[in-house]
Amino acid sequence: MKKSTFYDVHCHLMNLSHPAFVSIIESMRHRPQEVIYSQIVSFDYLASSILKRGGENVRNLLAVMDNDCADILFLLEDDLAGRFEAPKGTPQFREAPPLREGRLHAAGQEFTSFVLTPLVMDFMAPSSFSFNTYYKRAPQKPIEAQINDVMFAIHRYREKRPKGILRIYPFLGVNTKNYTLEGLSVYLEKWFKGYTRDERELEERFFAISSATSTQTPQDYGLFAGIKLYPPLGFDPWPDDPAEREKVEFLYAFAESRGIPITTHCDDQGYRVVSLEEALMFTAPARYKTALQKYPALVLNFAHMGKRHIRTIGGKAQADWRAEILSLIKEYPNVYTDFSFTAGEPSFYGELAALFDRWSPREVEKVSRRIMYGSDFMVNLFKIRSYRDYLENFSRSALDNGLKMLFCSENPHRFLFGD
Repeated sequence: MKKSTFYDVHCHLMNLSHPAFVSIIESMRHRPQEVIYSQIVSFDYLASSILKRGGENVRNLLAVMDNDCADILFLLEDDLAGRFEAPKGTPQFREAPPLREGRLHAAGQEFTSFVLTPLVMDFMAPSSFSFNTYYKRAPQKPIEAQINDVMFAIHRYREKRPKGILRIYPFLGVNTKNYTLEGLSVYLEKWFKGYTRDERELEERFFAISSATSTQTPQDYGLFAGIKLYPPLGFDPWPDDPAEREKVEFLYAFAESRGIPITTHCDDQGYRVVSLEEALMFTAPARYKTALQKYPALVLNFAHMGKRHIRTIGGKAQADWRAEILSLIKEYPNVYTDFSFTAGEPSFYGELAALFDRWSPREVEKVSRRIMYGSDFMVNLFKIRSYRDYLENFSRSALDNGLKMLFCSENPHRFLFGD
C-alpha cells in the first residue's frame, strides 16, 4: 500500500499552565463592553459554552487541558481509536472509529500516518492594564517553558507508543515585540538551526526520539516546522514604528529565505490582551498586503478562513476577511488558508461548496489547492464535543473526495514541505 499522510495543520498542545489567564481577565475587566459584545455576536460557541448543560463544553475543554501535554496526545489518539463513548442522551457516532488496525480512515481513504502541527503560543505579551490586586506583578510565561512541555510530550509519546500513528511537528510562536532585533535573531537561529524543508529528514528526527535521547535538549530535536503569529497578543504584521518594522521585516526575510511556513490567526475572536480595535486592525489580511508585496515568496497561512463573527461596529460594516484571503490566494503563489475551528459546524462544508459554485472552474482549481484541514483542537471544544466528531463531520461532508484529499493531504504537504 502506498504511504499516505493525513495532516492537521492547525491544532494545539497546550495545558492550563500555558495561557496567561490573569492578563486576559484584566483585559476583560477593563473592557466590559467589548466582552459583552463579543459574547453576543458569538453566542453560538462563547456564551453557550458556559450556559448550555451546566457549562458542558467548558468542562469538556478543561478535562483535556488539565492534562500533561503527553497525556493530551494519548487522549487524542485513544479518542480516534474509539476508546471514549458518547454519553447517554447525546448523539452517537455515525461511523466506526477512524483509527483501526494502525491506519486512519477518513475522507474515503486510508492513511498510514497522521501529522499534527501544534502551534506554540507566545503568551509573554502583558496586559496593557495594571492589576488592581495585592500581587501586582504580571505573571511570567516564558515561551521556553511551553516549548519544553511540548518537546517532553513528544519524547514521552515516542517512548510509550513507538508504533503510534501520530507525527508531531510544532510551529514556533513568535511575537517580535517581545525581542530586540538581536534577541529575535538569536531566538530564530536557536530553534531553526539546521532547518530544511525536507519531510523525510523531519520524520527521521521524530523517529530518532526515544529513551536513548533523554539527555538531548529541546533544540537538539530540530522538530519545528513553521512559525505561529498571533495578532490579538499585540503582534502587528506591518508596524508604523521603524524599529518595530525592522524586526518584523527580519522575521519575514528569515522565513522567506528558508521557506519556513507561517500560520497567522485570522478570525475576530480568540485570546486577546490588546483592545478590540487593535486586534481587528492587526488581524486583518489586508495588514499583510505590503509584506507580501515585499516578500512575495512568503509561505503564509491565514487560519480559520477569516471567519467574521462581528459584522458591524457602531453601525459600520466590517471587511469581509474571507474575500480578502481569497484575493491574496489568487495573487500570491504561497498564500494558504485553513478552516480550523470554523468547520466545527457541519454547515461550513455546504457554505464552501456554495462558494465554489459561484466561481469559474479556473478559480476553483487555484483556490482549492490552497485550502487546508485544521481542527484547532483543543480550542474547538468550545464548539464541538470531540476530535472524533470534528473528523467525522469532515469525512461525511458532501464535498468531493478529491477535494477532501487536497485539503487534508496534498495541500498541507505542499504548505509544509513544498512541491
